Amino acid sequence: LRGAEGRPSRVIKSLLLDPPTEEEHNWKLARKHDIIASHEVRYETFWIEDAKMAVVSFGTAARIAKGAVKRVREQGLKVGLFRPVTLWPFPAKELRELSKRISYFLVFELNAGQMVEDVKLALEGRGEVSFYGRPGGVVVTPMEMSRVITSRYYQKRLS
Repeated sequence: LRGAEGRPSRVIKSLLLDPPTEEEHNWKLARKHDIIASHEVRYETFWIEDAKMAVVSFGTAARIAKGAVKRVREQGLKVGLFRPVTLWPFPAKELRELSKRISYFLVFELNAGQMVEDVKLALEGRGEVSFYGRPGGVVVTPMEMSRVITSRYYQKRLS
């Protein structure tokens, strides 16, 4: 590769705006994001009212987690489920609100841990976050997940 050798250099831009116009455009996008976030954030909670630990999970993993949480609650463990329905915008404010009374969050994903960073950012250090996930291939059963939940629950001495 020789770059621009022997020819005029080329500039690639995503927008052909002068700096003040581009700044205004970015403020417009920020306002648009705020409006979307205030109207489109969706999530569900299950058994969260008295929970000492919350499992945070989405999609197929959340369905597995729901069965596992139900199983451990039947055994007397105070565990709830927080299920983001929208991942963008992420329900950060709602999750942060839970951290006022729940100090331990177990993020369960069927991937290598993409949402766990969103959870940590949302909580702003107000709760301990750990991750359990399995990327593609083997699908975790509710029984396996309930063993993970039970193990973490007792490790953290939440009973």
